[in-house]
Amino acid sequence: MMKKITALLLVLLLLAGCSAAGDVETLLRAPQLSGESAALQKALNNYLGGSATLKYPASGDFLSPFAFGDWDGDGVDEAAVLYTVDTTSSNVWLAVLEPSGESGWRVSQAIEGMSSEVESFSAASLKDADSKQLLTGYISPQGDQYLAVYQYDNGSLSTVISKSYTDMIVANFTGKGDTQDLVLALPPDTELGGVTLQLLTANDGEFRSTQTLNLGEGVYSSCAALHAGTGSDDAMYLVMDAWTGTSSLVSDIILYDAETGFLQPYRPGGMSDIQRSTLRYNDTLLSCDIDGNGTVDIPVEIDDGGTLQTPMDKRLSFLLWKDYTSTAGGNSRFGVYDSEYDLFMELPESMHGSVLIRANQGGTGWLICNAEGNTVYCEMRVVEPTTDTASGDGNYLRIANIGSQQLQARVVTPYYGLNLDSISQNTVLLGSN
Repeated sequence: MMKKITALLLVLLLLAGCSAAGDVETLLRAPQLSGESAALQKALNNYLGGSATLKYPASGDFLSPFAFGDWDGDGVDEAAVLYTVDTTSSNVWLAVLEPSGESGWRVSQAIEGMSSEVESFSAASLKDADSKQLLTGYISPQGDQYLAVYQYDNGSLSTVISKSYTDMIVANFTGKGDTQDLVLALPPDTELGGVTLQLLTANDGEFRSTQTLNLGEGVYSSCAALHAGTGSDDAMYLVMDAWTGTSSLVSDIILYDAETGFLQPYRPGGMSDIQRSTLRYNDTLLSCDIDGNGTVDIPVEIDDGGTLQTPMDKRLSFLLWKDYTSTAGGNSRFGVYDSEYDLFMELPESMHGSVLIRANQGGTGWLICNAEGNTVYCEMRVVEPTTDTASGDGNYLRIANIGSQQLQARVVTPYYGLNLDSISQNTVLLGSN
């Protein structure tokens, strides 16, 4: 009966022509707002005298056109809305709204953005501990990125900073505690080369640029990503992944020097060449907090991890994730990386150099074996969720969802430190990390 009703609805839509198809597309793309969001859009439409089109950011603290916070530090939360209007330019606009009456809102002020799409939308206490500034990253159709930092004060919305950038990060690098700092990676300078970082921080109640730092002149071509994490000394470390060409990545570590008041390159003990030590040729291997302890770990491809048989050697590689911030020279986690599914599986350190990985019989995954390949410790596979998890040698356990498929594991021969619990806990989907 349900199939007949569905078919009838499709026929009616087809008979209604293109306008009906457009209405269906609108319904699919623009779900009805409810509650506070609907009240905000109603206030915005009244202010504009027309209908606003909400703009969704791709990343940031707010993955919605709506943001709430105490922007001006008066103890009352305001709202911010990203939108476009057909009758004005194609650029995105940002409006700040004040609460008005019971469940009502009024637009205080609006300001035009820098492009037609929003890359990121966040807020941070950059100026003082009470107020919050809005950080909106815009991206042009050509891929150029622009950051605007907006300040709302006494009913006035103003642009504090507008800059071209390739990446940004907010953290308490300077150790002030009551405010946060902003670090921008600037677009490549063809004359200087390398990557230029700009530190913006609060000084005497004003938020402004305090330093530019050029790194990797003649080596780095552009910034791939910025990361922040605490070290073993509880200091905030900045890790930058940088391109050295079209497909190779290296990492650099930067630390704030309280004596000089500037960011400085940090070189761990015993590391003479950080570029050589962190070089990897897989362009998806960005640094991250792989073990969830708050410290940024840097991936390093190694040649002595074990043996990868064909065809697994085309997609798998052995890695060490290194934390270089400890005085002992850094902790490390050993394991195997799957570039096809962008996942890392940690292995016991005792397997380092004495493991062989080959394809499983169905070609859906791989087998982790001893160095000779005659003892299988476990099997990893990526299959449809409906695949039978029972086999003659044991049951498979779902480890993670990868798109519409499942990553599953089963233990064949017990090995100390490699069981279903450890596999489940220590397998990381890097794309979601």
